[in-house]
Amino acid sequence: MKLAFPDACWNPGVISGALLLYFHSEKVGLTLHPSVSTFMTGIDPFEFIRLVERRKPEWWPGFGTFFQHWKMYQTSLRATANLLEPLRGAAFTTLWVSYPRGADAWESSEDLIGSSTLSSSEIEALIDPFSASDELFAHIFFNRYLELYHPEKSQEQLVAMGKDLAAQAQPRPVNVDWTALYSYCNQLFHDAPVEKLLTTAYMFRMRMLNASPAVLLTNPNLVPLLASLPLQARQQADPAEASIDFDVISWEFFRQIVSPHVDPITTENVQRVKDLIEKRSSEIDALRNRCLSLAEDFGAETNLDVLQNRIAQHIRIHVEAEVQAVLSLDKKAVQEFFDTVFSDEKAWAGIAAFLMSFLQGGAVLTAGAAVYALSNLGSKAIKAAAARREKLTVSDYALLYRIKQ
Repeated sequence: MKLAFPDACWNPGVISGALLLYFHSEKVGLTLHPSVSTFMTGIDPFEFIRLVERRKPEWWPGFGTFFQHWKMYQTSLRATANLLEPLRGAAFTTLWVSYPRGADAWESSEDLIGSSTLSSSEIEALIDPFSASDELFAHIFFNRYLELYHPEKSQEQLVAMGKDLAAQAQPRPVNVDWTALYSYCNQLFHDAPVEKLLTTAYMFRMRMLNASPAVLLTNPNLVPLLASLPLQARQQADPAEASIDFDVISWEFFRQIVSPHVDPITTENVQRVKDLIEKRSSEIDALRNRCLSLAEDFGAETNLDVLQNRIAQHIRIHVEAEVQAVLSLDKKAVQEFFDTVFSDEKAWAGIAAFLMSFLQGGAVLTAGAAVYALSNLGSKAIKAAAARREKLTVSDYALLYRIKQ
């Protein structure tokens, strides 16, 4: 299974119909939203929000912005879940992931941000503020709530408490003295603008992958952020790794060819993807294998200009039969389809540049090394390296499949 990371699928643009086809045999893992655990505590976060709104402290504008982002996120999340429901099981599964979001995780996120060579404002521009709002919601109303109100309970006791509440047909409402949480929010929103808080919260998921060998990157903006960390990727020397590496390039080809037929995600395209998986799975696999073969064909090319000139014509010649089989098009329709696909020369030039960069240890490879390092070394070690102005060499790395260009 390939895990989509870091964002939950809260809007149709997060996922791709072509991606669901490419990985249909092993399924795509979509993570549930960060705040999914929140209401297992039995508290009513909206009671706290109404309290803040009544008091209108000086930090209310920032808190209000965060809450508005969260409401928009939740509305879109539910609509997207309904849209994708026909593909559940056939193309994807959902995962409930657990990772730290408490006080220590907040400090770790700040360390990670501090280790980047990018400025705070540059990093703020790279995150998804709506996904970040759900992380911040979970931080305040789940992790920090438990740390502040149940510090004596072990992890096992907290899990048992959640199970007890979930088993109740009508859960008993938990009466809360909000003083401690209000004081925490008073400090949190008073000390930093909401943009900085969202950026910090967005970093929580960076260490949840446990060195996963492959990641479907839902936010392509993270590549420059991860590549800005003090890490140096060492290329795998084992030739057996080459086929895995080329699969990332293969996906880039497959996406460019197939996406015009199945993207963006709409009700119609969801049904189209479902039909293709059910009726043409072997044809999809044949096209995927052809794209992998093409990626390997281009792997020896060292001249970017030559690569850009060759790529479109080479692909047009070699995948026509597979495309025709997958999309059930006649020969004329296939030619018209290719004319549409190859009309965007910039896209193919971009893929050529990506291929060259990837094979030569560029930003995507470095970003994959960062994902691996964050899972193993942690933010503090990386920040320490940044302070010493040195780069940590990482021999293993996660392969990053960019869901979007």
